[in-house]
Parts: sequence; C-alpha cells; structure tokens
Amino acid sequence: MNTYRIVNGLGFVCFGVVAIALAGCAVDATDEDALVDDVVDEDLAEAEQASGIECAGAAATAAFVGGINYTSPQSYSTASCYKGVVLDVQSYSSLYAQNPSGSVFPGRTTVDWADGLPALADPDHVAKCESTYLAADLFEKVGSSWVHKTTKESLGIWTPFFDGGFCAGPGVSFSSEMQAGKTYRISATARTHKSSSAATRKLHVESREPVKAPR
Repeated sequence: MNTYRIVNGLGFVCFGVVAIALAGCAVDATDEDALVDDVVDEDLAEAEQASGIECAGAAATAAFVGGINYTSPQSYSTASCYKGVVLDVQSYSSLYAQNPSGSVFPGRTTVDWADGLPALADPDHVAKCESTYLAADLFEKVGSSWVHKTTKESLGIWTPFFDGGFCAGPGVSFSSEMQAGKTYRISATARTHKSSSAATRKLHVESREPVKAPR
C-alpha cells in the first residue's frame, strides 16, 4: 500500500536524528491515514445515495409487456436497489418508440414525481421545492444480462407565476433510448432531497404515445 511505503520511508529518514522528528513523522502518517479513511467514507456514501447501476441485480418490483404504467407507494426500497423501484418491460411497443413528423412530443416512457410538493404558504418553499430529487436508470436486456444504458436525474423547479408561483416536480423521460421489440428495465427513486438519508416519495412511470401538434 502506498501509505505504508511512505510511512516506512519517512521513519527511515528520521531514524537516528531526534525523537521529536520521529514523532513528527508519526503525526504525518496518522493525518494521511485519516485522509484516506475520509475518502473511502465519501465513496461509500455516494454509492449508497443513488439507486444506481447495482439495480441490475435486483428482483423486479413489477413487470410489464409492451409498456409501463406504475405508481409507487410513498415508502419503498428493494434489495440490491437502495430506496428504488425496479420495473421491467418486455417487447417494448412501437406505439411508444416512434416519433412521427409533426409530433410535439415523441413516444416515450416518463418517470415523474407523484407526491405532494411545497406550496407558496410553506416556509422555505423555494428551497424545499428545488431540493426535490428524482433519478432513473435505464437497462437493456442483452442475452441473460442487464446492460446499463443511461442515468437521468432531475430537481424540482419553483416557477414564479400564477398567484405567486408553484413548484414543478422533477421528472425525466426515455424516448430514443428505447426501441420497439426490446426488453428494458427502469430503476427509479424520488426523494425529498439528493441524499441517502432523504425520505422517498411517490413516483409514476408511464409509457406514452407521441403527442401531435394541434391543427
């Protein structure tokens, strides 16, 4: 280990000089070890924070054919998918994988916040709104394995219109990333803020047909 070699080297240089210098080397080594421990702790916290790529190994919360239509409870967590839900869809329908000319929105699968949001009368409503957090990971089934394709994240936005403003909850969507006939997995989480300790909130996942522009 690098830290071990550095400490040994410092000890060799200091040896035979004075006890104070040797003590100084010991202090440096202790400080460096503490720094390494802090980095490891941060890495572990970040790994736990997201539902993330590890959700490839989780059992599905629900399974669908063609498209997804699912609303979570407010509290949830899945083994191997911390504070997340895991949704599988077989034979993804061409209804949701197309983007015809003149469409306002293409076919897509959306993941949206589906719980209460801070209101104008709430203290710190802007900060609370803009802390709401949603993330989703998309996997494709290749052979017998789930292959991670992409991760999308979103935060709430306070919109200062309509009688003082309102909170638009976070949401993401997958459109061109999903192709007809294939099998996909979406793992998702919605939380009061982006932290492993934050409470989960309801989310809604739905496959949607393209929206055409009005004539």
